[in-house]
Amino acid sequence: MPAGAEQRPASLGPRRLDPKQEPGDRAGRNQPYVVGSKRAGLVKIHVMQAALRSRVIAALPVTSFVLACLVFAVSWSDYRDYWLDDAFITFRYSLHLAMGHGPVFNAGAYVEGYTSFLWMLFAALPMNLTSPDRVLLVYKGFALIASLWILYRVWTFPSPEGLARRYGVLVLACQPVFVLNCGDGMETPLFMVLMVEVMTAFQRNPDARSGAVVGALTAAMVLTRPEALPLLLALPILVALAERGTSADLRGWMRGFAFAGLLPVLAHEAWRIGYYGFPLPNTYYAKATGLVFERFVSGWRDIERFLFVNPWSLPVALWVLFGLAALATARGLARSRPQTIRWFGVLWLMIGFRVSFDLWSGSDTMGRHRFLAPLIVPLVVLADEGARMLWRGAGRRVVVALFAVAIFFNLSGHRVHALTIAHYQTGLERAHIALGHWLRERHPEGARLAIADAGAVPYFSGLETIDLWGLNDREIAHLAGEYGDRPGMADYVFGRDPDLIVLWNQRPFIDGAQGRVLGGQAIDHAIASHPAFAERYRFVREFSFRAQAPGFPGYYLDVFERRPPDGRQS
Repeated sequence: MPAGAEQRPASLGPRRLDPKQEPGDRAGRNQPYVVGSKRAGLVKIHVMQAALRSRVIAALPVTSFVLACLVFAVSWSDYRDYWLDDAFITFRYSLHLAMGHGPVFNAGAYVEGYTSFLWMLFAALPMNLTSPDRVLLVYKGFALIASLWILYRVWTFPSPEGLARRYGVLVLACQPVFVLNCGDGMETPLFMVLMVEVMTAFQRNPDARSGAVVGALTAAMVLTRPEALPLLLALPILVALAERGTSADLRGWMRGFAFAGLLPVLAHEAWRIGYYGFPLPNTYYAKATGLVFERFVSGWRDIERFLFVNPWSLPVALWVLFGLAALATARGLARSRPQTIRWFGVLWLMIGFRVSFDLWSGSDTMGRHRFLAPLIVPLVVLADEGARMLWRGAGRRVVVALFAVAIFFNLSGHRVHALTIAHYQTGLERAHIALGHWLRERHPEGARLAIADAGAVPYFSGLETIDLWGLNDREIAHLAGEYGDRPGMADYVFGRDPDLIVLWNQRPFIDGAQGRVLGGQAIDHAIASHPAFAERYRFVREFSFRAQAPGFPGYYLDVFERRPPDGRQS
């Protein structure tokens, strides 16, 4: 190379010669300035590209959270008009509390048929501000806000090493069981908010203040769902095991936890015994019948359906989540640090206690996995931690592929499941809710109703109601026999001489020349076969929840009124 000539970077390609240039210029005498300016331009472009890439990477966590909220809102909107019939049981207690009757199902009858004290109190707050129909919009609004808060807490849930932003929130936002149970009107969103707050507060260094915060939140969980009571023992044991041999203020944590956790629960229990006369909700005495083994088998079948045979597409997302969670646990606990033990311990504890309650209780009878839905929240956090551990080299592609598969099956499953729920929603509106409004318009306030589906019908009718299942009736709940099959139930009901009886029928009541009752449950058969039924009651009207089809039973609510004393038909 001639002296003074400059080496041209290969990235710039061959130099193009201008024929108008002088020979000396073509030799490169005037080129250093041009080459240098091009090189500076390339460097500037590379710097801008790197800055843009950094901005995109920095914006990804926030973008993922915003996208998760949007996906959840769209999915949740499919259930904006959906209510479980059981939700109206709690709402009736709230309505009576707001009216001044106290938290009772029937005025003057002190029975605790709700299972969520805090949800009942909260639902009573707006009752005096609007009508029983419009107040439902308030409950839906709260459920949506609570659900978005859960997503935020999962997105910001810290890792054992410190702050984190979790992309797993995208999987949670479209998980069908999670979305459904955030929109059915039950206490589940409130319970999950409290659970994720306990999980978050448990990550703080143990001292008196953090113990009090965890204790107060745990007490709120117990007052929302009573099966959370074992956590008052399990959480102190966990923190003691994790911090054993460290300088943490365990005594201060225990004192704070005991004061803030036990005091509200004991105060509520004293009030319950004084007000209702029993140490447990009436629902316990009504439902906790039969052999423990039978309930265990029922709960086990519910868990099988949850994991393998959901009524939508295969729950592949749950398999992905459990796999990543197992990976995170195996790697994380190998470090055996107190913070790591507390982190993994509290998440698996929340999963374990939901599974154990589902097994003990025999599962939720409505089949929507309401008892298992909360475990999805800590499961997503654990799975996201496993994904973070894999996020190196080729592992990134594996994580992206797993999350993409999980989201795909979640979205496709939600679409199928939303159609099923739409049928239930329509049936509830044209049967239970319509019947409740019809009874309110047709019958005076003093009329007495006997019905098994004691949710929306009593709420909208406002009538005094005998709950044939016994959930809201102390006498039926304590009769001998099994839940829904108590031999003395029919005698008790007719002894109270109800003005109206509503039975669940599996086919239209008027079937050719027969016109008889084919009850849907043992309690319906018991009422229909009692001698006093045919003697004292006559058919009035039928409300269809679901029409009968070949090989598929229908769902009809048949209304019977007490015959006039003089035998007239009208």
